[in-house]
Amino acid sequence: MAGIARRSRHPAILPRRQSGLALAIVLVLMVTGAIAAIVAVASPQQRTSSADQETDLALAEARSALIFRAAMDDNRPGSLPCPDTNNDGIAEPLVGGVCASYIGRLPWQDLGLPDLRDGSGERLWYALSPSLRDDDSAQPINSDTAAQLSVTGAVPQTNVAAVIISPGQALAGQLRDLANQNNVASYLEGDNANADNVYHVAASTATFNDRIEVITRDQLFAVVESRVARDIRRTLRNYFTTYGYYPYANDYGSGGIACTNGQMRGRVPNPDSPNISATCATNNDWGGGLSTPPPPWFFANSWHLITYYSLAPACTPATPACGGAGFLTVNGMGTQHAIVIVGSRALGTQVRPCVVAADCIEQPSAGVDQYTMQARTSTFNDRVMIVAP
Repeated sequence: MAGIARRSRHPAILPRRQSGLALAIVLVLMVTGAIAAIVAVASPQQRTSSADQETDLALAEARSALIFRAAMDDNRPGSLPCPDTNNDGIAEPLVGGVCASYIGRLPWQDLGLPDLRDGSGERLWYALSPSLRDDDSAQPINSDTAAQLSVTGAVPQTNVAAVIISPGQALAGQLRDLANQNNVASYLEGDNANADNVYHVAASTATFNDRIEVITRDQLFAVVESRVARDIRRTLRNYFTTYGYYPYANDYGSGGIACTNGQMRGRVPNPDSPNISATCATNNDWGGGLSTPPPPWFFANSWHLITYYSLAPACTPATPACGGAGFLTVNGMGTQHAIVIVGSRALGTQVRPCVVAADCIEQPSAGVDQYTMQARTSTFNDRVMIVAP
C-alpha cells in the first residue's frame, strides 16, 4: 500500500553544511517527544485497521516535515509555507505578503516528501496560522509570536500553529471529481471546511470523518529554539576564535542593541550597531571580514529580545584566552565560558520584550553565574545552550 514503505526525503532538500544541525534537530524531536506525541494528539477514534495505520503514518510524516522545515528555514525560522490550493503539491506564492488561502492541501513537494496519501487514498489537507506565514510582513516570528488557530472537540487546544487533516472517504453529498478537486467542502466537514481559524476533532460518524494532526505553537518552537541557540553558539565561538574573548552583553536598560561595555549578562549584542565605539571595547565588531555576525533573521525577528546571554568573568576583553578568574556553572559543571538561553514564550508574570532577565528566563541570574539545564515544565521553558567549552 502507498505510504507503508515510504521513506522521508527531508535531508535531500538541505545544504550539506546543515546536515549536522539537521541531525541535532531530529534528535531534539525525539527527545522532546514531538514524534512520540504524534498519534496521541490526533483523532480519538480507534486505529486498528491498516487504513488507519496508513493515515497515521502519513500524518506523522507530514507533521515532522513541517516542523523540520520551520526549524531549518534560513529566512525566518519558525515560519511555515502557504497551503497548496491547486493540488500540484507546491505551496502557492504569497500575494501582497499574504497567502492566497490559509487552508489547502499539504505542499508535499516543497517539503521534500513523497506524494502522501491517507488510508483512503486521498491527499492530506493543511492549514496554518497567518501569523507564521513565510514573509517579511509577518515578522517578528519567534517563540512569543501568538498562533491564531484553535481546535475544539475531543482535544481542545489554542495557540495552534498548523493542522494537517486526513479527509478520509467521501461522505454523502461530497463530490470529488476534477471540477471539485480544490473545493474544501468536498473533502472536509463542519468547522474544518469553512476556512476560518477554528478546527474540530471528533470521532468518525456518518457525517464527519476528518482526522486531524495538531502542531501547537509550543511544539513548533521547542525545536526552532534549538536551531536558534545553535546558530548563536556558532557565532559566539567564531567571535572567540577571532578575538580571543567574547563580546560584552547588551544591557536590558539600553536603548539600542549594541554591546554595553563591561556588561556580563543581558541580551545577545549586535556590536555592529552605529554607537559601537561609545559602548564597547576595541575589536568588538562582528564584521570586517573577521568574524561571522548573527544571521540577519535573528535581529529582524526580535530573537535578541528574548534570548539571554552571559559570559564568564574569565573570558572578557580584559582577560584574553579566558586567562582571568571565574567561570560559569551549568548543572554543577563550573568551567563554562559563556551560555545563551532562548527564553521561549512568556510564562506567568513575565513581560515581553524583557525588561529584566527574569522576564526572559526562569532561573536566578542577577549577580549569579550558576545556571540550570532541565526538562520543560509549566513553570520552566528555558532553552539553555553552553557556548564553550
